[in-house]
Amino acid sequence: MARRAAALLLAALAGPGFLGAQTDPNLGYAVPQFQCAQFLETSRTTIVTQTGRRSREQTVERRGVWQFRAEPADTGVALTGWLDTLVLLRRSPETTIRPDTDGLIGGRYRGVLSPGGKYLTRGRPFVPGEVAEVSDMATALDDFFPELPPGPLHPGEVWTDTSGLRIQRLSDSALSGLPLYRYALEATRKTKSVPVQYDTIPLTLEQISRERGTFVWHPGLGLLRRDRTIVVETSVPASRVVPQPVRARAEQRISLRRDLRVPVNRCAGGGAPPQTGNGASDG
Repeated sequence: MARRAAALLLAALAGPGFLGAQTDPNLGYAVPQFQCAQFLETSRTTIVTQTGRRSREQTVERRGVWQFRAEPADTGVALTGWLDTLVLLRRSPETTIRPDTDGLIGGRYRGVLSPGGKYLTRGRPFVPGEVAEVSDMATALDDFFPELPPGPLHPGEVWTDTSGLRIQRLSDSALSGLPLYRYALEATRKTKSVPVQYDTIPLTLEQISRERGTFVWHPGLGLLRRDRTIVVETSVPASRVVPQPVRARAEQRISLRRDLRVPVNRCAGGGAPPQTGNGASDG
């Protein structure tokens, strides 16, 4: 039933003449794509840390349901997002932690998303300490949406920029006869230092982050699906802050799906974000 409803929704959004009109679509985020949008996100991160001859492994799992509302902004889309549900879990050799996430549920994330996918944070909710200990939820939307190429791409064509971002258009797929546009995204970033809490001197390190993934786009709804794997390798030399050299490798697998059971522009409760829990106030 859910699959049939999704197919009917996509067919209605396509409109007359769509199938032959956009063989090379020009992607861009827009307000109508986010009105009453709901996304399902899951992630699993494995972290291996080595200090001297000691090695330690832990895993972090996250499952959440995101809801969004949108308004026009001078530079793109003014987004308000919040978590409707959130489950966090961290496993280590010593213990398993399941923090209470109620204090974050309903807390509003606000920002502006450019048509090309750059997100500028305007406000974040208060994140309870027990949640922050397991997952950095304060920055959860900073790279939630993939960046997009600045112009149309033919199947097989590649676009790159100077920051290490690479986007390639893949072969199209289809749902009930409607074309869905598929893209591969790769990004490589390097870091030499990070700020340290309660210290004015940044921590020196060597860090490289490699992201590999795909996303699926529909011209009416915009982003439908995103799958990615991010591997971050970090090497920290001994210093006054870190007494022994540390090496760490974190591998994160993230899956994002738009919930097609939620009708477009038909928001429950009149379209206003919920005001529930401690997380409903901005931090």
